[in-house]
Amino acid sequence: MGFGGATAAMITSLKNNSRRNKREAFDGWTTSDKESQGIKVAPVSEDSLAKIREKLKRQRKVVFHKNLIALGLMILLIFGCMLYLLN
Repeated sequence: MGFGGATAAMITSLKNNSRRNKREAFDGWTTSDKESQGIKVAPVSEDSLAKIREKLKRQRKVVFHKNLIALGLMILLIFGCMLYLLN
């Protein structure tokens, strides 16, 4: 099941262009710090985390209600079209 030379050339090109072997690690990254991998993580207070959680909950609630209203309107529209077409 040969695909011709184009597929083989593509695979070879991808292997040759792979930067995994040439890439160097970040300056702040060490082998002992695998959790953050060089990203500086500042401590955050519990109050600000609670505020962020509440804000996200409110946002999800608003999006849920918008989706619920849109779904209800679509169902009403479909139901209305079906009644109109049946009469």
